[in-house]
Amino acid sequence: MFNHWVGDQNDQAELAKNHAYLLASFDHPEAVKELVGGGDVHQSTEEEFEESSQMVREMSLKAISLQQPKQEASKKAKRKKRLTLKEEK
Repeated sequence: MFNHWVGDQNDQAELAKNHAYLLASFDHPEAVKELVGGGDVHQSTEEEFEESSQMVREMSLKAISLQQPKQEASKKAKRKKRLTLKEEK
């Protein structure tokens, strides 16, 4: 259990570090390149970009289609509350 907690803490620290690099890259891009290393840059072709865009699009559509039945089921489960009017005597 402790190992999972430590792993979560490491993930959060890595996320914070990457977020800081992203924010700093707007003001000081050269300094961030030095910190990150800048040597591992991947250049993609138009075909690779289109393939990856298509994969992301398909995954998004799949996720949306999986969420819709759950939302419809939860909508059907709700019942309306009936209000009755009391007659005055």
